[in-house]
Amino acid sequence: MVSSKPDAGRIETVLNNLAKQDWVKRTERRWWPQFVFHYTDIRNVVRVLREGYLYSRKYLEDAGKPIVSSGSPAVLAGTDITIKDCVRLYFRPKTPTQYYAEGIYSQDTLSRSRFPNAHCPVPVFFLFDSVDVLTRSDCLFSDKGLGARDYQIFSTAAELEQLPWKQIYQPGWVNPPRANAEVIVQRKLDLSALRYIYCRSEAERETLLHLLPPDLQKRYQDKIVASTRSNLFYRRQTFIETVRLSSAAAYFRFSPETQSPGPFHLQVELEIASSQYSLDAESFNLARPYILEIPLLSSFTGYTIRLYLDDHLAYANTYEEMEIPF
Repeated sequence: MVSSKPDAGRIETVLNNLAKQDWVKRTERRWWPQFVFHYTDIRNVVRVLREGYLYSRKYLEDAGKPIVSSGSPAVLAGTDITIKDCVRLYFRPKTPTQYYAEGIYSQDTLSRSRFPNAHCPVPVFFLFDSVDVLTRSDCLFSDKGLGARDYQIFSTAAELEQLPWKQIYQPGWVNPPRANAEVIVQRKLDLSALRYIYCRSEAERETLLHLLPPDLQKRYQDKIVASTRSNLFYRRQTFIETVRLSSAAAYFRFSPETQSPGPFHLQVELEIASSQYSLDAESFNLARPYILEIPLLSSFTGYTIRLYLDDHLAYANTYEEMEIPF
């Protein structure tokens, strides 16, 4: 068990006082001081929950474990090796880094992005208790993003209190390096301080639960929630909001706010009993009413369905017809 910092009590006071500031408590930011934030692609979440830890990039590379990276390779190439050996979190959601990475971009939209290799198609947020994490003896924090230059790294309550909080919490991203200020933990972070796992939509929550084995579903289902608001996610690119499955068809409702409507390579896979079927469309474009209907050839009491856009898993779930006992 990791020990606490000698000024742990004061760190908690600093965070509590921050939450009481009028410019924080009277805005949507009022709950930010309670948490530190880490987002990752949905494909990483199952591994994290199974292993019970967030690991540093260097740890995963040294262990030969697969990494689904959402960061820009150019930025990562300039990041200090000691930082790569830390678990990295943020003081806030909706950072400039997330702005460029979040969502399923079409190839056309991605090619016009400032960071075309930074891509997190289906982001999932881990919300950790800020007091629990920041009072750990192996926890440090910075005044700006650790992929930038001239950042400073701190540890104490006095330094935490002196951070440029109004710039870090600035709505939008007027001063991107400050908004990317980070919290880092050496090598690995266990999940004891994990309070919530936020998905961007109900459809993505269903997908995550489907991907988890039964024991992890049972353990985490109460912490896995869906946010339909924009206070965690930018919601600028393509994703599926809701899905309705029936014995005769599957209905997918995509976000109408997307700035990246296509074209995509659409792939839908169906598993029915021991048979597999697939539907492919090379140039799928989203348009009003942003609903895709997949009719089934026959009525089925159960099946598993997966939908991919440009090979990114956008939805997966199993339908089972309920038996009515009368």
